[in-house]
Amino acid sequence: RVGTTIAGRYVLEARIGQGGMATVYKTRPRLLDGARALKLLNPDFAQDPTLRERFLREVKNSRRLVHPNIIEIVDHGDGEDGVPYMVMELLQGTTLAQMIDQGRVPLRRALPIWIQMTRALARAHDFDVIHRDLKPENVFLLHGDRVKLLDFGIALSKQDARLTSMGEVFGTPQYMAPERIRSADATGGSDLYALGILMFEMLAHKLPFEASDTTGWLAAHLKQVPPHIRDLVADAP
Repeated sequence: RVGTTIAGRYVLEARIGQGGMATVYKTRPRLLDGARALKLLNPDFAQDPTLRERFLREVKNSRRLVHPNIIEIVDHGDGEDGVPYMVMELLQGTTLAQMIDQGRVPLRRALPIWIQMTRALARAHDFDVIHRDLKPENVFLLHGDRVKLLDFGIALSKQDARLTSMGEVFGTPQYMAPERIRSADATGGSDLYALGILMFEMLAHKLPFEASDTTGWLAAHLKQVPPHIRDLVADAP
């Protein structure tokens, strides 16, 4: 796709990220100043009504939640081949996952990041939007550790019709709240549970539970008591 043009105005300059559902490109719009990021649903999924709707809901939810700590969506539509796309601000920095990979995050650096994350979640929850997949890869850090919350692709809004079947669970097992495992329903508390695990992981440089597969992770959330943070980080408050 690099070198091609989407919707007659977005020239794809380079691929900057790829996931299971979509690919993200750097683009330089013909009618806008500066570079942007363009997220394109993988063509194999473009005809799947559920995946297409989930992609469009990411656009809708992100555009509703205008906030300094949530990524901005500036445009969306369908390309000439019918594949949906969204255009976002182009972020320069690193993910929280990359920061954690480098070692323990000191509390003095972690605390401002947590505050920004809670503000972003508060904004979403004020609009009855639950993220449902808060994890280090979905938290982006700009220069000066300014937070941008990413990927509302599986977010749940009370205004939306249900896309998942009863008992079907979406998300990342390492950060999934127990009530989400028991039921497909999620609340703001489910996001706060994931935030708590992120906070633990940043300070301790490890997750509160250990498992080798998805079933093990889910069982740990349901049955195990997490270690106290001070058992791993002696100077934690």
